[in-house]
Amino acid sequence: ALAALSTAHQAKPNHHLGKTSIRPDFRLFIGMEQVGRYSRNLNGDDQESKHSSMANMFFINTISVIPSKIGKYPLINDKTKELGSSKVLNKTPRYPKRTVGHMHPNIVTMNSANHDHGASVDSSHAKISKKRMYNPKNNIVLDSIQGVLAASGGDLARLDYQNSVKVVVRNDEAAQKKDKVALISGGGSGHNPSHAGWVGKGMLTAAVSGDVFASPSTEAVLAAIKAVSSNDHGCLIIVKNYTGDRLNFGMAVEKAKKNGIPCQMLVVGDDVAIENAPQPRGIAGVVLIHKVAGAAAEKGYNLEKVHEIAHAASKNVFSIGMSMTVCSQPGSVIADRLDDHTVEYGLGIHGEPGVERREIQSSKETCAHLVDYLTKRIKDKTKPFAVFINNLGTLPPIEMEVVVGDSCEALHNAGFTNIQSIMVNSAMTSLDMSGFSISLLDTSCHPEIPSLLEAPTTAKSWIPPVRYIREIAVLPCPPPEQVWFEPPKELSAEGKKVKELIRAAAMAIVDAEPELTQADLIVGDGDCGQTLKLGADRILKDLDRYPLNSKSDTLAAMAVSIGNSMGGTSGILYSLGFNAAAAVVDKEGWLGALRKGTEAIMFYGGAKAGMRTMLDALVPAIQGTNADDVAKRAAEGAKSTGAMGKAGAGRSSYVPPEALKGTPDPGATAVGVWLSAIAKASKK
Repeated sequence: ALAALSTAHQAKPNHHLGKTSIRPDFRLFIGMEQVGRYSRNLNGDDQESKHSSMANMFFINTISVIPSKIGKYPLINDKTKELGSSKVLNKTPRYPKRTVGHMHPNIVTMNSANHDHGASVDSSHAKISKKRMYNPKNNIVLDSIQGVLAASGGDLARLDYQNSVKVVVRNDEAAQKKDKVALISGGGSGHNPSHAGWVGKGMLTAAVSGDVFASPSTEAVLAAIKAVSSNDHGCLIIVKNYTGDRLNFGMAVEKAKKNGIPCQMLVVGDDVAIENAPQPRGIAGVVLIHKVAGAAAEKGYNLEKVHEIAHAASKNVFSIGMSMTVCSQPGSVIADRLDDHTVEYGLGIHGEPGVERREIQSSKETCAHLVDYLTKRIKDKTKPFAVFINNLGTLPPIEMEVVVGDSCEALHNAGFTNIQSIMVNSAMTSLDMSGFSISLLDTSCHPEIPSLLEAPTTAKSWIPPVRYIREIAVLPCPPPEQVWFEPPKELSAEGKKVKELIRAAAMAIVDAEPELTQADLIVGDGDCGQTLKLGADRILKDLDRYPLNSKSDTLAAMAVSIGNSMGGTSGILYSLGFNAAAAVVDKEGWLGALRKGTEAIMFYGGAKAGMRTMLDALVPAIQGTNADDVAKRAAEGAKSTGAMGKAGAGRSSYVPPEALKGTPDPGATAVGVWLSAIAKASKK
């Protein structure tokens, strides 16, 4: 729009301006040059705040020569309409449509006057994100800031909310002295804990938040500068390379300088997604710049020295990310450009389309592909690097841990053999995006970088680096308890019979696994069948080594087999039962042993009959007089659990009563299965 105005008035220098002694196109050119210092890229970031700052900066640099008739100034004429400037000047909606398609990340295809961040959606098939935790009638950004402050222990404070000012500052005595260089950063919200999470001694002095994915206003940034900076020491402003941030923070820097506050601004662009990009975006790597700059300022270095160190780090940090989903703002339309089988590489932290889409692969393959991007950008892989692996929002912790291991392996395989330290954090997120990014910082770019990364900070969200060790320590594990006795050289007749009964019981559980698993998927957590099968398989494997001529030793050995193979509650309960039974079987026989084992399970487990557990089969069974009677009572007891509407113990106790009815407890069913198998085999 400004380019069009400048061109138009070079052709008609006095158009609608009245008489003036200075060519308006010359003043327009000066205003354009000032804007150009802060506007260098068009990466689809917040347009409304960007246009506002461009207009402010433009008018500040032209107002002295365009006084009273500014209201008649023709902002839109035939030439500017041809260039599309009428779209730029229109009010933009909060959640616009965006065209779906494969787009270069620096090219945004728009419908009408829509310019905001966000993913491509078709409103005719739009789905609103409803299951989100926020207060619809409140400002989510202000509410999130309130949460940060509530958990800060008084170390942080906020500036009074005036208009668009959303600023978090240090609240400690040292910061209030203003005797060191102040560090300020910020940007659009939705990247939490960035940026308020980095405010603290040794990192940022203040963080300025805009609305979600929208740059904060110049007024807010200037308020932060004035609040935490001194004319003696000044401040360093660190921003990610997005036009809205460059403009609004840049405008504040110029105003602060006019007020006598020394200021410098550092723009970080660490994204390597686009090869040879003239203006790469700023993503997770900026957090590392906050840390080294903040630590340098804490050492008492002057503004020039702090800027020197931060600048060196910013030119030597490289990041690349991927995601399985596109982020969506609370209450807004959910983007659907990625199906269940597609992931995106090199996408922006505001949901901008990535440079590459692929079918989802394993973690190892995904990490290797991300490292390929880094390899293309970093020529000398033998330099010392700090690795930073960042969760983009909602990647589950267990998957994040898998990613960390695979990322380290991929880096090593690609030739990055001099990794000095590693950091893992959810540091620069993108709302609910499920993905991660890898950042590499060349720590040899300045001799103080390693120590500055490790320097202490009170910033609540910072997780310090740890020394990277490629060779994982493996310590010897104490051997599992051995209760094996020498198997008899020759089995007695009773020993042979016991062996066949055990085999029959174990095989019955193996065969029943699908049925037990299906039932547990309904009334529990789905692992009952598999857990019992593990125990049965181990018993079958160990059977030939059991001291089968001794009842007590056999039961004790079975307890060890179960303890070494079955996890969860079932495993320990069966082990307890077999150990207790082993203590009395020689004196009280098999029925007495079953009774003693059942009593041990009740005592240590804390359950009893009627609570919808295995005891509903065991308790009736111990009233039996022979194998058939025991099996029959157990089966009937197990069946009765299907009519129980509420469980008093076990995983089923967490399941709603209405979901339980009609499905017998799988643990009780299993007892009936192996007791019935024993009864049947005993007749042979």
